[in-house]
Amino acid sequence: MIIKADAAQLEWRVKAFLAQDQVAIAEILDPSRDIHAENQKELVLPGRTVSKNFLFRAIFADAFGEQGFRGPAYAFANDPNFAETSKSVAFWEKVIERFFTKYEGVYQHSISLIRTGCETGQIISPSGRVYKYKTYTKWNGDQEWPRTQMLNHIVQGFSAELMIFARRYTYQNWNNDWGVLVNTVHDDIEADVHNDPEIIHSSCCLMEDAFLSIPKQVKQWFNVVLNVPIIAECKYGPNLCEDSMTKFNRETFQG
Repeated sequence: MIIKADAAQLEWRVKAFLAQDQVAIAEILDPSRDIHAENQKELVLPGRTVSKNFLFRAIFADAFGEQGFRGPAYAFANDPNFAETSKSVAFWEKVIERFFTKYEGVYQHSISLIRTGCETGQIISPSGRVYKYKTYTKWNGDQEWPRTQMLNHIVQGFSAELMIFARRYTYQNWNNDWGVLVNTVHDDIEADVHNDPEIIHSSCCLMEDAFLSIPKQVKQWFNVVLNVPIIAECKYGPNLCEDSMTKFNRETFQG
């Protein structure tokens, strides 16, 4: 039996933490709220899936140059994954404006990242990791800073460091009699365990606990208070095909 534990909304939670965006954090802390459904209505998008996909792309959208919101709007309008919703640059410009109006902390944090990166040539993560930047030469000979990388690296990098803690906890507490830890891909942990209800339950609970342990480990190792919870969505099934997997609930699981 395959067990898969995905970090829920990892990049968005990390961005909300880095930005200390109070709107985003309040949404995350309330498990009864469906962020994607709410944003579908507030951003005026046609469906929840579009809203979900937009959120994770908007984290890294560079709306802070001379073109403002029009820059990323053009990218959304010409992206096959979003053009089905609208090919209008004006449409996406309005969506992006609504997004950054709602998440003002995210907007200001992104501006701060780019300003810091351009002024100092580096950005420092809460873990102490330093990301170095330098200008590159564009096709027309102009010098440009890698602004998208400045927005991306600290979020992706700190997310990867949080995953190290989850993997470490899982590895240290894993019972080899259950089965084997077989893979980790970006923001998930996977195991191949015996098809036994007790083992499946124990494995999933351990992985959930591993993600819940992350704030404590971040405080211990980085002396940083991570005030946004990192949680796992566990599934189990005969293979990794989504249609064959069942979402785990430790309270109702019966095997």
